[in-house]
Amino acid sequence: MSDFDTWRNELIFVGNIVQDSDDSIEPEEAEKRFNRYIEMLDALKGTEGPKSALAIFESIQSLDDYGAYQTAGHAAWRFGEELFCKSLIHELPRLIQKLPDWAGDFLVSIANGEGTEYDSTIHIFNRLLSDLPENEKSIIKTYISGQEQDGWLENRIGVLGKNA
Repeated sequence: MSDFDTWRNELIFVGNIVQDSDDSIEPEEAEKRFNRYIEMLDALKGTEGPKSALAIFESIQSLDDYGAYQTAGHAAWRFGEELFCKSLIHELPRLIQKLPDWAGDFLVSIANGEGTEYDSTIHIFNRLLSDLPENEKSIIKTYISGQEQDGWLENRIGVLGKNA
């Protein structure tokens, strides 16, 4: 990754997973982009720095990912819980608006750490959330509250957003 901007632009481009309904892209090209996305994510070690962790979440853009965004989530975890949470929180307002199921999927991955060795990730997420400007915090907390009613977080009520 000698040129970060070039790498980031490519990750975002190939991370925009071609949908099955998109007949403007040849299937071979769609598969090539998909495979390149997975290859780029798999190459990350987690030592590349905060801009790379953020780029992972920025690359999540499509409704149907065909399994690619699980790979993105695993790649983001390699950066450690602090960078994972910072990067996710930065992109959450966009994900909530455009891809609410992906926002929920990533949030429940944090909330499911309750009572486990990953409990510390919940505390980091809640601390970072509490430090956000009120307008961003409100978007995220409103989404969390809605997901606790009947959604991704209905079995993790009160875990995320505490004291924020």
